[in-house]
Amino acid sequence: MNRSSLLFLSLATVFASPKGFAQDPPAYDAYSTLLERYVTAEGVQYKAWHASAEDTELLDKILEDFSTIDYRAMKSQEATAFLVNLYNAAMIQAVLDYYPLQSVRSIGFLPFTIFRRDYIALNGEEVSLDTIEKELLLAEFGDPRIHFAVNCASVSCPPLRSSPFLGKVLDSQFDEQATLFANSKHAARVIRGENTTTYSELFKWYDADFPGDDPATYLNQFRKDPLPVGNEVQWIDYDWSLNEAP
Repeated sequence: MNRSSLLFLSLATVFASPKGFAQDPPAYDAYSTLLERYVTAEGVQYKAWHASAEDTELLDKILEDFSTIDYRAMKSQEATAFLVNLYNAAMIQAVLDYYPLQSVRSIGFLPFTIFRRDYIALNGEEVSLDTIEKELLLAEFGDPRIHFAVNCASVSCPPLRSSPFLGKVLDSQFDEQATLFANSKHAARVIRGENTTTYSELFKWYDADFPGDDPATYLNQFRKDPLPVGNEVQWIDYDWSLNEAP
């Protein structure tokens, strides 16, 4: 059984309702419309989104609706997709609430406060972005592809997907996100040299989540042109500038 199958098996156990009732996933139609309207290959059109009171309020309403969802009663793949969508939508909401800004690092009194602040309503309590990513998605389920699905609204982040994650196709969507990152020509992600390969600091910070001692070991399963395993590994400074489309 591969790692992805183990992920979904564990999710099925964790999210099983004690009464055997599986809640239907939320309707993502409105969220899908917003992503299609404002997310591009170059980033997010925050300026246009912020200028539309209707669409900004619609995102707030979507997150309000998400807050009533009992993700623990969902089927495994649907629960995972929901939590990733919740993270990404809440991150966008934070940017729009504080727009204009140069970086999400500047939100709050201390750098990176936005990731630790409990402002996201989930199952009757307030949680943070870090809680959703590290305590629910990563610590519990451990699929490295989650790192390519959640988006921190910054240039060095894996790109934000322009459509919601859906449980019925989640495995293929995760593979698409990993493949997009692994083959990216963006200088913030992977730079291949003759004897040295320079990687996003994502692989340094979350080293324990990726198998092997060399990021190439993991990335090569998604790359068209394999990276050399055994090169000297260096790190690209993470660019926390806002991932705003020009």
